[in-house]
Amino acid sequence: MAKNGKPKRIEFIVPAVPVAQPRPRAAVVCGHAKVRTADSKHPINVFKATVRLAASAAYSGPPLEGHIWLALLFVMPRPRAKCWKKKPMPREWYSGAKDRDNLQKGLLDALNGLTWCDDKQVVSGPCDVVIASGCEQPHVSVVIETLDDVEPPGYGETAAQKVRDETRELFR
Repeated sequence: MAKNGKPKRIEFIVPAVPVAQPRPRAAVVCGHAKVRTADSKHPINVFKATVRLAASAAYSGPPLEGHIWLALLFVMPRPRAKCWKKKPMPREWYSGAKDRDNLQKGLLDALNGLTWCDDKQVVSGPCDVVIASGCEQPHVSVVIETLDDVEPPGYGETAAQKVRDETRELFR
């Protein structure tokens, strides 16, 4: 527990295929600018609902206040071209079409008002994107920590370095 009685660390796994936040599309229609966002049938809406469900199962208090450190591990589905019967299939770095920042945006938006008041509170933390190993299902591992008891980083270091060692072990 942190000084204010709120938990310092929240951990959960989102059992869903990660979905990237789509970009808004702009167009001129009849001389007027229109901006179109994802419709209600887009998979991002189901992903966000799954994120909120997993987060609410792990944390039921009020939204966290102050600065937040967020560690994310997006485990993407293994492509068929990389599935073998006899060769080992370890995790690999993902370099597909979904950008890391767009994956992050969808998850951050989903947690607004639930685990934190606004995603601008997230100031530090690693975000890795990998391809699932042969026996692994796609998911997202999430670790949230409050940084109110941690000094800001000095020259040449990051806040993630102060917390990363113990959290990296969770992702292995």
